[in-house]
Amino acid sequence: MSTNYSEAAGGDIPEIGTSYREIVKSLTQGVLVFNSLSEVIYANQSAAEILGLEHEKMAGNKISDLISLINEDGSPVDPEDFPNVVTLRTGMPINMKTLGVYRPGANRRWIMLHDKTLTLNDGSIGVSSSFIDITDYRRSNLAANLFMELNSSVVHTRDEAELLQNMCDIVVKIGGYSLAAIGFPQFDPDRSIRFAYASGATEYLNNAMISWSGTSPSGMGPAGIAIRTGEVQIANDISSHPGYEPWRERARSFGFGSSISLLFSIGSETALLSVYAQDRFAFDEATVKMLKEIASEFGLGLEHVRSVERLGRSLNGTLAALSRLSESRDPYTSGHEARVGSLGGAIGKTLGLDLESIDLITKSGLVHDIGKIVVPIEILSRPGKLSPLEFELIKNHTSVGADILSQASLPWPISEVAVQHHERIDGSGYPNGLKGEEITLPARIIAVADVVEAMSEHRPYRPARGLDQSLEYVRNESGKLFDTQVVDACMAVFDSGFNFESGIWSSSTAENVVNT
Repeated sequence: MSTNYSEAAGGDIPEIGTSYREIVKSLTQGVLVFNSLSEVIYANQSAAEILGLEHEKMAGNKISDLISLINEDGSPVDPEDFPNVVTLRTGMPINMKTLGVYRPGANRRWIMLHDKTLTLNDGSIGVSSSFIDITDYRRSNLAANLFMELNSSVVHTRDEAELLQNMCDIVVKIGGYSLAAIGFPQFDPDRSIRFAYASGATEYLNNAMISWSGTSPSGMGPAGIAIRTGEVQIANDISSHPGYEPWRERARSFGFGSSISLLFSIGSETALLSVYAQDRFAFDEATVKMLKEIASEFGLGLEHVRSVERLGRSLNGTLAALSRLSESRDPYTSGHEARVGSLGGAIGKTLGLDLESIDLITKSGLVHDIGKIVVPIEILSRPGKLSPLEFELIKNHTSVGADILSQASLPWPISEVAVQHHERIDGSGYPNGLKGEEITLPARIIAVADVVEAMSEHRPYRPARGLDQSLEYVRNESGKLFDTQVVDACMAVFDSGFNFESGIWSSSTAENVVNT
């Protein structure tokens, strides 16, 4: 059967029924349909936007002729290994596959896709591919991992030079960048920049005279301009970036596609962070914001090394920042984690736990949902019923949260609470179906606090049920879903006058977890 592809990808394609097109054309997730030749015969508008393509020009083409894909390890995907081609060849579906998409003249995006075969109207076998853009969620996860690694380094490092080197190593190892270097402007006659710490392609800095003087040719590069002006310097396409030609040539010879140079403070001292990436367009607005925050953490980390007594505040500040990072993506749960932590601490106090345990339970509550940073906001705030795939993504937040928190070597039980707070006494919870005392006491406490707070508040998918109904629910499920002693303690907390406005999270002590 010969098909005329002169029409738009969303036009009247005979192989696909009208009802199918009507269902998928308004979805926020991308949908592509391929024929038996691996040619696009349908694309909704979201697919074109996510892939950075012109919607009208997609039909009739193989997707491998329009975009390039890479695996998570950075290796390119051969056209014969594109998911739709593999599914067509083997007949096997591909689920939750993560791939990077190179878009012409733009930064790389990341998608998670699901491919399966389908029978077209003419009886031939094609492939349906649906995917979502997870770039922002990967970036959020990257930011959390960077912050956690930096915090861990601060906690375990007492030497200032070692910490600065660790910071460069972390940016390259966790961030995936080609080079990270920390330099200090010198006030010698040449106004040179002394790069004292670096990781990655450090040979780039060898024998390179870099100045910040406005009269020196080498001072015309991004590093020199950043120091002179105090402004962030971004070169998202080094090959065409205007300015100092020798810098561009040297950067290109090392395979760098883009770079950023920015200042941060170490007490009263000014330092420079320069980061290079292999990709072009690696430093979009959100990434620049993240790196500025990372640079700020550099300075804070050094201050913490210089003053050990401030380490406690660093931990609390990091936990609070992570909580805000999670909640900033979902306005419906603003303050949720802080309130859960406050109630959890109050329950612990009622159970007679020691102050240290109460404080750690409170802090555990503050970041128990950090794993939701990898869940698309459209799913978190959707008013309708979730698909099985979407629900699996939400359930995965417990394991993701534990992974993020465990990397920071935070005290017990912070990461354990993240992974266990949806476990239930009868084994019906997730992710591991733990039962009874297999679930740690702090996680059993936060499980009750989480349900009471969440049910009391409005969500897009249901109205608020109010505190009385929330407490009635956990009371009815006491001994089945929830720990009986914890539920009894929760009732006692509210009987004593606790409310979510009076519960407070203390950064230094648990003595005032509850206003009494």
